[in-house]
Amino acid sequence: MREQLTESATRPLKVWCLAPDQLDHIRPIELCFGNEAQFTYDSKCEPAGMAASRPDVVLCVNEFPLGISECLDTARALGIPTLLLQDGILEWRCQYENPLFGAGGGPPQHQPVLADKIACLGEQSGRVIRSWGNGGKVEVTGMPRLDHLLLRPRRQCGDARKRVLLMTAKNPGFTEAQREITLRSLIDVAAELKARPAVELVWRVAPQTARQLGLDNSLSEFSSQDLATVLEQMDLVITTPSTAILESMLLERPTAALDYHNVPRFVPTAWTISAREQILPVLDNMLARPGNRMDFQRFLLRDCLECNGPAAPRVASLIRRMTAMANKNRVCGLAQSSDDNQYESHDKANAVYTSQGAPPSLAGLYPDQSDFQITDIRVLQTKLARLRKRNTELEREIQARTIINGLFKIGRQVSKHLRKA
Repeated sequence: MREQLTESATRPLKVWCLAPDQLDHIRPIELCFGNEAQFTYDSKCEPAGMAASRPDVVLCVNEFPLGISECLDTARALGIPTLLLQDGILEWRCQYENPLFGAGGGPPQHQPVLADKIACLGEQSGRVIRSWGNGGKVEVTGMPRLDHLLLRPRRQCGDARKRVLLMTAKNPGFTEAQREITLRSLIDVAAELKARPAVELVWRVAPQTARQLGLDNSLSEFSSQDLATVLEQMDLVITTPSTAILESMLLERPTAALDYHNVPRFVPTAWTISAREQILPVLDNMLARPGNRMDFQRFLLRDCLECNGPAAPRVASLIRRMTAMANKNRVCGLAQSSDDNQYESHDKANAVYTSQGAPPSLAGLYPDQSDFQITDIRVLQTKLARLRKRNTELEREIQARTIINGLFKIGRQVSKHLRKA
């Protein structure tokens, strides 16, 4: 038993990463570990390959894809701890009005968290995610992807002409109606700012939105620059709800949420624009940078983002604790449990939330989702089995069609070659 513990403590940790297109979330953690850990990036997210490698821990940034969720199930069965990194701020429309998730018939985001732990951006998101029935899973670590901003000097622009960055999230809306509302809000802000010759408007919007606004190529190229570099050239920022709010706050830019959607907001801001008549008064107040508003913005930032030093070391420490506990359980012959508290939590608030009773029912949160109205677990189990079977059949059909299409392509090439001959 002691030899097994010694061996696992001396070799590099094997970290299996299920993040095909979100490497910027994990790279800072890998750099923090250095030679202490070996990171493998699994772009295919196949449970068999992960199981064969027998990593010490599995990381993911998104639990939605079927392959990732199946990898998490496999890891749990093998006693391998799993950690989800929160990939951005919580946003009401994404959570409750996004066709990809619960409202559209898909699995709800973080309700519940499938991994053993979730590394949250800050106390604000930690409180919400705990309330969704993830009592012992929440760990507030900050966001490693934003660590580089903590090292940048806080520069203020000295130009007489003030520069206003008007931006959107990568996805300006999850439905056509949402996209139309976002577009209208941008048009309103641009129209109002044109009346202020002492203010220069700079755009950083989603490509589709840029085309609808008729922005030229130079603006499109400028919008693809590193956001931190762009922010340093701005005096203030107006943005639709996105993680960019935290980035702007970190660089001490007065930041307003542009939100015409009239839905609750998880992440508050010191300034908000929800109607056209608010634009110029808010702009004037932001340009004045009143001390009370800036102080409140700093308070909101500290609540929404753990930024007392870089996040990567905190995530690395969490991984070490989780793998040490898993090794101890394995050596002692303890079975893997689905209990939220199987890995020791350093988040004291979890104990409070765990004792507050059952989380809200999915049937109540998503009344139009018929699957969430089913309360008989046997019905759900048989339905899951049918869907898994059908999914396997569809995968085989796709594979067969791919092979057939490939053969047809080869046949056409051979026929073309023979005709030329």
